[in-house]
Amino acid sequence: MKFAVCSYLPDGKQSIAKACELQGIEYQHIDLLAEDWFERLSHGEFDGVVIRPPCTLEAHKQMYDERAYVLNKKLGIPIYPSFEELTVYESKRNMHTWAKLYNLPHPSTHVFATKQDAYQFFDKCEFPLVSKSNVGASGISVKILKTPAQAKKLARKIFGRFDPELALGYCPIGKKRGIPYPRLGRRQSHYMICQQYLDIKWEWRIVKLHDSYFGHKKLIGDNNMASGSMLVGWEDPPKQLLEITRKFAKEAEFSTVALDIFEDQSGQFYVNEIQPIIGAIAPSQMYINDVPGRYRYINNEFVFEQGEYCKNQCWDLRIEAFLSQLKEKEA
Repeated sequence: MKFAVCSYLPDGKQSIAKACELQGIEYQHIDLLAEDWFERLSHGEFDGVVIRPPCTLEAHKQMYDERAYVLNKKLGIPIYPSFEELTVYESKRNMHTWAKLYNLPHPSTHVFATKQDAYQFFDKCEFPLVSKSNVGASGISVKILKTPAQAKKLARKIFGRFDPELALGYCPIGKKRGIPYPRLGRRQSHYMICQQYLDIKWEWRIVKLHDSYFGHKKLIGDNNMASGSMLVGWEDPPKQLLEITRKFAKEAEFSTVALDIFEDQSGQFYVNEIQPIIGAIAPSQMYINDVPGRYRYINNEFVFEQGEYCKNQCWDLRIEAFLSQLKEKEA
């Protein structure tokens, strides 16, 4: 068994390599953005390709998706995560469509490709609204729009005041050592995502990895957002959310997925993000009464099993899942 490891992130490269070594799998690191990516992957005689895509620069994410399509759909090489899973990863435009496809409860979301459509919506909608960029973790590029004037000002940046060719785009501001700087590489232009504003208590992250389920709270930080707060509440997740995740994964044929689910002040749930890959530092993604563990779906119920199943950034479980898929396909 031989895998190609295509990881945009250095820590992902290391974790995937460790997981392969644990299973006795030969592997080779290949840069999916390198000029010779096609020759190396098409002639490498790989049994599978493990992909850890970018979550920062949108052009690099698009190139990963394009090349994953060629690998899997044209060359017939198995990839993990699947091509469909990768297209949803860090794509809030696409996530909105998938939420509608599978009837997931989610905040009302509108995606605009022209300034005219956005303006018409702002003249009749309720405020505040939440504006998001397509790619970007930890709340980057999230803006709360409180008035039509504020929304139209942002739309003019994104679409151009007079002509799309003159669009400057919206550039988020970052900080290094307390000094603000423009994040020019993450400039957003020619599309606008506006989402219903919800008064949330916290956000649940429910994770499915192969036949394992995990859940925990993402608490609200100083920026009034759960995303990027790094504040975690270790509690037993509602079984309703485990079931939403299980049903979605089954219908969408996802073997790996994390649903970030808002819980508002009235106790209603809304799926905010669909991600096949998450950053996972803790050795477990769930602790119940300080006991690490996972749920498995056995005989139509979720059964708790104690243990630390998310070591090595969850890549041990992911490689196990990929191997299981390859064995099923071979059978």
